[in-house]
This record gives sequence, C-alpha cells and structure tokens, in this order.
Amino acid sequence: MAFGKDRDAHVPGTSLLDVHEQVIADHSRILKKGTGRNRHVVLVPQPSDDPNDPFGPTLSPIAVPLITEFKIDFTKFSYLSGYCLLITEAVGIFIAAGTRKYGKRHGLIFSMVCAFIGVLWGAAAKSYSSFLGARMVQGLSMAYFESVVYAFIGDLYFVHERGTRTAVFVIMYQSLSNIPALVAGKMTENMGWRWVFWILSIFVGIGLLLAIFFGWEVAYNREALEASEITTDEDLARVEELKGGAAQTFESVERGETSRSSSTPRQSLIARMAPVQGVYSNDSLFKLLITPFLTLVNPAVIWAIITLAFPVLWLVGLSLVIAQIFAGPPYSLNPTQLGYMWAGPIVVGFITSAVAGPMSDWSAKWLSRRNGGKYEPEFRLYLVLGIAVFCGLGYYLFGYLFSKGVSVVAISVIFGFALGGAQFSAVCVGSYVNDAYQNIGVEIFIIIMVVKNFLFYGFTQFINEWVVVQGPKIFFYTVGGIQLALCCFTIPLYVYGKRLRLWWHRLPYAQRLIAKV
Repeated sequence: MAFGKDRDAHVPGTSLLDVHEQVIADHSRILKKGTGRNRHVVLVPQPSDDPNDPFGPTLSPIAVPLITEFKIDFTKFSYLSGYCLLITEAVGIFIAAGTRKYGKRHGLIFSMVCAFIGVLWGAAAKSYSSFLGARMVQGLSMAYFESVVYAFIGDLYFVHERGTRTAVFVIMYQSLSNIPALVAGKMTENMGWRWVFWILSIFVGIGLLLAIFFGWEVAYNREALEASEITTDEDLARVEELKGGAAQTFESVERGETSRSSSTPRQSLIARMAPVQGVYSNDSLFKLLITPFLTLVNPAVIWAIITLAFPVLWLVGLSLVIAQIFAGPPYSLNPTQLGYMWAGPIVVGFITSAVAGPMSDWSAKWLSRRNGGKYEPEFRLYLVLGIAVFCGLGYYLFGYLFSKGVSVVAISVIFGFALGGAQFSAVCVGSYVNDAYQNIGVEIFIIIMVVKNFLFYGFTQFINEWVVVQGPKIFFYTVGGIQLALCCFTIPLYVYGKRLRLWWHRLPYAQRLIAKV
C-alpha cells in the first residue's frame, strides 16, 4: 500500500520528502531542501550544480455556418475533429521517439509551425475537403501538447511543486483554451467564420515566436547521484560519500557555493535557441518507436489511460453535440449564444484547477509527514474523488436540466462541472505519472494520447447518432454512470501501486527500456 513500511530497500517513486521531525539520521542535512514554508521539504529530484540544469472546441459555435456553407451534415462536421485526432494519434509515437532521442525543443517548434500553418489554411479553405486538410495539419501539432508538455513539469519542478504546476498547465490547456469558443460565435455572426481563424492565427504566430526565442530545451542528462530517490539511511550515506562529506556539502549549499557552478558556464542565448541540443538516449529510433506500446504491460499505465482519457473524451463528445442539441427547438440558439455556453466551462474549470493543484501538493506533503517523512506517488490518487464528484454531478444534472428545459445559463454552469472533472483527472494523472514513472513519462503520456485519440476518432463515427437514438437525457445519464464506474479502478492502484512500481523496476525488459532523461 501507499502507507506503511516495506522490506524493500528502494522502490522507484518512493522518496524522502519531509524531514520536519528529523525522522532520518542527522546526515540528512546534506540534502538540498526548499525555502520558506518548504524549508523542511527535501527537493526531489536533487538538483545538480550545473547552471544549464533546467530545473479544441472552437468549431462548436460555428457548426451551423460551416454545415451550411460546405453543405454537410452533423456527422461530417464531427469528422473535422475526428480526422484531426486521428493524425494526432498517428504522429504521437514519432514525437515520443524524437523527444527521447533529441530532446523536447525541436518538437515544440515543429508543433507550433504546424499549428500556425493549419490555422492559416483553415481560414483560406474554399471547400470541405480543403478545410478537412487544414484540420489534419493542425492534428500534427496536437500530439506534442497533449503528451510531452506534461513531462515538462517533471523536468522543471520538484515533487512537492508538481501538483500546482500541473494545474497551471491544465488551466491554460483546458480552461483558457475555451476562450476562442466563447467569442467564435459572436465573431461569426458579425464578421464571418473565417475571421475566427484569421484572428486565431495572430495568437498562434505570437506563440510560435515565443517558442523559438524562449522555448529552451528542458531535457537534461542528470547524473545518477543527482537523480537518486533517497529513502533510507544507506542512500543518504552514499550521497554523503559521493559529495565528499556532509559538513562540507551542507556549508557550501547554505552559502550557495558549488565547485561545478564556477567551472561550467551557462549556455548563451544563441546556443539555447538551437533546435537540437544533443543526444539524450543511446537507444535506436526503432526501439524508441515501440517503447510507448511496451508500457501497456504495466497496469498503472492502463489506469492512467482510463482516468485521463474518458473524462476528456466525454467533454469532447459533449462539444460535438452542443450545436446538434441546442441549435434546434426548444432552445434554438444562434452561433453567438452557442459560443456563450462556454462561459461556464471557462469559469468553473479555472476554479477547479486552482483548487486541484494546491490540494495535490498539500496532501502529498501532509500524508508524507504522517508516513514518517516518506512520500509515495499514490498520495496523489485522492484527487480521483474530484473526478467522481464533478463528472457525476455534471453529466447527470446536464441530462436532467436539459430534459426540463431550464435556463441555458444553468446548463452552462453544469457544463463547467463536466470540465472540472476533466481538470481533476489531468492534475491527478499528470502528477502521479511524473512522480511514479518519470523516467518513462514521455512514453506513458504519448500512449495515453494515442489511445485517447483513437477512442475520440471512434466516437465521432457514432456519437451524434447515439444522441438521436437515446435522447440527450439518457445519453448523459449513461455517460455519468460509466465515468463513476471507471473511477473505481483507482482503488486497486492505491492498494497495489507501490508493488507495481517495484515489479516494473525489476522487470528485465523494463530495466533496459528505462533511460534516464
């Protein structure tokens, strides 16, 4: 289980996090710790002294104008998202291999370029086929942001900081990204749907420039000593031996002085702007291409796919049927009004992410203290309760309120509850994978993205007909029930998660598979 002592000397992911009560020998003082209120929190991973150590919905409000201009039905409209996601799925494993081999910067620039080209092409498209092609180019850019960016958090932040940072990313990616959908309807009515893409291209272009000049490489070949997860007196003794004495190291850390910081210069801005900074793995590209699929033998990866993919899957499905449900009687909403329905998800999604992140970090530190100072990644799993509450309320109430014909404002707020469940799932899975399996985090996030988008594509083939056949009320009741049942898979992971981490660490192929990044 996550709590309690174990006979194994070391389980990957388990680490000494809290020394508030000096539960470890006095030589724990050689470890670098946080500052201020986190002064008793051990930094995991231990940072090196090297100065170079870096330590969707827009289419929904404009559905009717697109359907009218291109003379298509709602099913073909759904294909605009389906084929985009299919391309995202197909390119994902290549993004993973390139990231593992050559770092993360070149993938960031490539993805931003594809996003920029895709948006410009979409604005200029004259036919359905051309617009579909633009969406497929946009799909090339999505794989990186749906997977690799999560791994940035493990590269840049310590264990006790990752929940909050994951939440910040989720706010940007899932909440604020709904703003284009909020204004798209009004822009379509006043200026035409093409201006949605022309204006979006300005912001994507700015993002591209920021990526070129400030999206520096975050991959780093951390030495074994610096990457070690310290859990026992034996680990601490080894750190003391390698660093040349506890007292000397402690004093130098307190003064902020290090021997390597004076001998290793910080890279210049021009050097940091190079797309590829070096090679980060000696494995062949072929091996790296199949690595994400090999992680599927780990039940924890299956859990991550289920927990992250389905709350987002239902949300995307909901965005696909919003126009179908509300454009006709009894609501008969125009494109502007359909866009305003995204106000609820933006506000509620922002609030839930702002709560989920600090809650994740606070619970990790609090539970570590109760566990004798030892941190277990399974302490992040309590956030699944947020998924159950928000998704359960969101989808059941959405179906019920729609059937009663209540105010669209109330339904928009409940729509936000559904997004809130997805926010909790992203923070929960993102922080758990980064802590429990950081060495293969990119591969895990990639396979989550691949399977999730495969499911998305499949759902676009029948979700609109599903709503017609069952009706919105039964559709959303069904979705809510399925999601609550899926949350129950977290219980066995909490009980057996630590054993799974040890099993994976001892699995012969996994030992060859895992490469320190």
